[in-house]
Amino acid sequence: MVAITDGSPRARLTLAFDLIAIVAFIGVGMTSHHDDPAPSIFLRNFIPFTTAWLFAASAFGTYRPVSNRTLVRTLLVAIPAGVVLRVLWVRAWDLRDVVTFAAVALVFASVFIGAGRVVSGALGSWSSGRSARRPQ
Repeated sequence: MVAITDGSPRARLTLAFDLIAIVAFIGVGMTSHHDDPAPSIFLRNFIPFTTAWLFAASAFGTYRPVSNRTLVRTLLVAIPAGVVLRVLWVRAWDLRDVVTFAAVALVFASVFIGAGRVVSGALGSWSSGRSARRPQ
């Protein structure tokens, strides 16, 4: 089995922020749709999207090393796949609703993950700058 990251601190930090971004995306979606904040509602969204994300990221080498090209590939596959997995979970079959949800999810997940990438990049730069200035 191939490791999901290359083991570098940057890759691990980026993976963590991408997953936090997925959690934020789901939380905002639940709030904007006035969903009950029950754990079961959260999990019916979190499990499909995170599963799809981790499989796609592993397949495309999104964190080996971190790159924008593999991020775009992962977004374009994982978010629609997450929508399909969620549709199977909740048994919602209206094609128009599914296509609309996939398009909206792709846009908003991209925004959240993009913001997370900016933060993780800044933190990674700050942290590596600090360690480079430490006296030996």
